[in-house]
Amino acid sequence: MPTVGPRERQKVALSHYAAIAPRIEREVPPGARMTLWRELAQEHGVTVRSLQRWQQRFLQDGLEGLMPAAHRSDQGTLRALPQEVLDAAVALRREQPERGSRSLILLLEARFPEYRGRIARPTLDRHLRRLGATRRQLGPGSRVLRRFRTPHRNALWIADFCLPPLLWCDGEQQRPVVILGILDHHTRRLMHFAAAPNRQASTVEDGLKTAIATFGLPTSLYTDNGAELVGSLVDGACAHLGIRHIRSSIGLPEGRGAIERLFRTFQGSFLPEMAAKAMVPTLPELNRYLAAWQHEFYEAQPHDGLTLDGKPRSPLQAWEADGTTLRPVDPVRLNAAFLLSVVRRVDKTSLVSLDGVRYLCPDVLVGAKVELRYHPAHPGDPLQVWDADRFVGLAFPYVAPEQVPHRPAAPPAPPATGPTFSALDILDAQRQQKLQATLAAALPGPVPSLPFTEAAAAALLERALGRSLQGQENRWLADTWRRCGGLEPAICDQALLGFIARHGTDQHLVHYLDQIQQAHIRARRSASS
Repeated sequence: MPTVGPRERQKVALSHYAAIAPRIEREVPPGARMTLWRELAQEHGVTVRSLQRWQQRFLQDGLEGLMPAAHRSDQGTLRALPQEVLDAAVALRREQPERGSRSLILLLEARFPEYRGRIARPTLDRHLRRLGATRRQLGPGSRVLRRFRTPHRNALWIADFCLPPLLWCDGEQQRPVVILGILDHHTRRLMHFAAAPNRQASTVEDGLKTAIATFGLPTSLYTDNGAELVGSLVDGACAHLGIRHIRSSIGLPEGRGAIERLFRTFQGSFLPEMAAKAMVPTLPELNRYLAAWQHEFYEAQPHDGLTLDGKPRSPLQAWEADGTTLRPVDPVRLNAAFLLSVVRRVDKTSLVSLDGVRYLCPDVLVGAKVELRYHPAHPGDPLQVWDADRFVGLAFPYVAPEQVPHRPAAPPAPPATGPTFSALDILDAQRQQKLQATLAAALPGPVPSLPFTEAAAAALLERALGRSLQGQENRWLADTWRRCGGLEPAICDQALLGFIARHGTDQHLVHYLDQIQQAHIRARRSASS
């Protein structure tokens, strides 16, 4: 067994002295000594007891006391226990390779009572490892992995977080970047790739909503076992939308190899260009560059795993060549998938109470039992009101007029930065040109029929009343639009004509809006019955 040379021993001694030097070379008040020991222990990655033991040896023997001992002549043997105990431990492990070290110690102490309490687990593990008798060494061979590919797009999405060495500017603070990526396994196209302020379930919710609204529902979603990815919010949403939620096997990261390879490509191509810009971007700026990298670089580059007839295709080409029908989902159902649900009865003042907050419901629901759907992470937000599995409208928090809080001023904008030019600017310019070209190509030709929007509802009101809506009246219309979850032109027109025939056009605008809202509630309730 080779011995440790004097130079190596002196090097170890100097490193030990460097760890205790702040305690030896200066006077430390008694009340601050333990605090200093803890700071030094954390800095050097050792225990406080080790530092105190090194100090005692240095005070007794100087630098010589900090030098490690040379190798023993009996290095590699079990001094505290006879060979027969070690042989018995090896035999027990070979008998059952999955048997743990604590079980081995229990069996050895039963067979050799004189050594009860004298068999240390770290020592036993070290000798079993030297003799090739660990559970991994005696277990079955390494798991055989197989490459696989899903049959079509949206068959399997893989979601995971990437934590690159980047910072983003949050006012006067700089925060680490968290990126959520959702990858379609068949085409390798990114369903979602954006930076977020934190790594929470709400970040996954926002990413999934964006991806599903754009690309439709996937058949399966594959994630690791992080709490934000397998919690009740995401798991319940998958069950509500009919998505199979698959969790990665613990200790088998190879199952997420496709998205891990994507993250490696991202860090090798995006991070150097971001470093060349010599700036700390805000979150919107960073997401703009991420979108440019995604659409103009990653999805446009040929991918070796997407070869067709010997020619690699890009993820975008593979996606567009796949004719699998997308499964769109109604926005109301998509939002409701991430909500919790309770049943409440609307009292005689049209109010319902949830977690100490009162919400105002339409008057036609007085006395009815309704289902309230809400998001647990957003208390105080408007509630979705459902009646017999049909969306009725929104219930907003009720605040008495004298208790309306003052609207705070908008926070000041972060100071502008002066970025330098990099490849990301080229990708961003290409992205903006394509977006403008797409918009210009959509303008010529016959004007398509537009959906009934809030602006169209305002025009309908102005035609019926024979006058223009003023500033406050437009805000009242916007509130009615939100409470009803959008208006329908036929119902609006019918309600206005009937009310104008009875009362004329000189009433306050809120009366006409109330008739429109009540007509929508009645129509939706009758359709669900």
